[in-house]
Parts: sequence; structure tokens; C-alpha cells
Amino acid sequence: MGRGRLTREAKLRKEKPCRGLILSTGETTIEGEASVLSRMLVLEIPPWEQRDPQGKHLLEADQHRHHLQGFTAHFASWVARQLESGELQQDIANRFATSVNNYRKKLSHLKSKQSNTGRLIQNWAVLVTVYQILSWFLIEKDADDVLPTWQDSIEQTIDIVREERASEVFLNVLGQLIASGEAVLAQDKQNPAEPTPGSTVVGYADAEFIHLLPDVAYRLVNKYQPLKFTTSAIGQQLREDGFLLTYNNSRHLTTKVRIRGTVIRLWRLRSDTFSN
Repeated sequence: MGRGRLTREAKLRKEKPCRGLILSTGETTIEGEASVLSRMLVLEIPPWEQRDPQGKHLLEADQHRHHLQGFTAHFASWVARQLESGELQQDIANRFATSVNNYRKKLSHLKSKQSNTGRLIQNWAVLVTVYQILSWFLIEKDADDVLPTWQDSIEQTIDIVREERASEVFLNVLGQLIASGEAVLAQDKQNPAEPTPGSTVVGYADAEFIHLLPDVAYRLVNKYQPLKFTTSAIGQQLREDGFLLTYNNSRHLTTKVRIRGTVIRLWRLRSDTFSN
């Protein structure tokens, strides 16, 4: 694939469509790479002993092992016949669009709207579409009983991506620092109390908002959890997630606030940002 980028000779790069899907096993997921995770389908599969304690399903599957050699060839031949009929391409497009809409409805209850959600929806919609085409093939072969029931974990995948999202990491670490007393939210913007030794004032809190000193909070968090994003990038993500509130939907992430008689710019966060 490509994004219309040029080659080193400033010529149009020839796009190469994906022709396969990489399957990889691992015991842990990639840390700190929400963008990479949003391009993956992470499936948690328990050990075989837990899924089939008595070994019954393994024995049943082993009886079909001799059919595997020609399965791919038969499936490819069947796909070719469907393409010749001229209906498969439109059928795939319709199935994909339906799956996208269904996933959007399924995820509409999520509180935070993440920029990565759309990509994850498309990934899962592709997988569902392939499963449906495979199921169609097996039904015609009167063998659909060998295909496991469809189960997806898109919400769990979104949770994994959220945990690696820079804004989420930033809030989690900062929340822990506030709870430990190392970071302090002063209660009085005009006459804030001096912090105790070893504590840092990272912002100011009242009943309506939390006004955060972005650079101070960023430096403190970065001491404990190195962040691969700039302050402004994290602020943009916080706004996408619904935590950072701008004045009249301004393009500026900061809001002017008077502190000790001096007007400075701070992030205005929801008052319940660190409540959960």
C-alpha cells in the first residue's frame, strides 16, 4: 500500500496492495505504540488445555487433517468461480459496509471517541467479511459445522490501544503522582498554599475545572514514564478524548487564567478527569 509518497527520485511511488495477512504469536503486546496496535488484531487465546481439557476437540480436528492439503486449492477455485459470476466483489463491499456500521453502533456507548477507533473498526470489518465468505464456501460444501462460531474482541482491543495511547498514559501516571502527593493541584488560584517539600504544583482545581500547567505536568510525568509525544500532541489527544475543554471550541489548547494576578495559559480539564 502507500500514501501517495514520492520516491527518492521525486517520482510517483507504485502502490503495492496487500496480498496476505501476517499471523504472529507472542506473550506480550507492544508497549507505548498505540498507532501500531491500532493496525493489529490482538487476540488473547488461552492454552489448549483450558479450551479442551479432555482433548475431545483435538481428536475431532485431527480426523480432518488429511483434508487440509487440498482445502486452499478448492477454496481458491471457488472464489475464482464467484468472481467470474460478477457478484462477489459487490457482495464483499456490501458485507464490509454492513460490518462497519454494526461495529460503529456496537461501540457508540464508549465515552471517549478515539482517533484510532475507526481504523480498528475497519480491521475487524475485514476479518468478519473474510469469515463470512469462508462460511459461505463451507455451507455450499455442507461442511459449515467445522467452522467455529464467530467471536470478536474489538472492545478488548480498543482497551489495549487506549492503555498505550499517550494521553491515557499521561493521565494515569499523573493521577498516581497526585495520589502519592508528589504532584499537587492547588485549591486557590489567587493565593495557593506552598507545596510541601518534594511536591510540585502541577495545576489548580475547583468545583468546575482542573487547570493544568502543561509543561510542568509533562516534565514531571516524563521523569517516571518517558513519553514519545510532545506536550501539544498529548493535549490534542486529551481534547479528542473529551478531557481537555477549549473556550468556544477554539483551536488553541490552552485557556487564559489569572494566577496570583498574572494571566497565564493552562489546560482546562474536566473536574472528574482524575476521579476514575
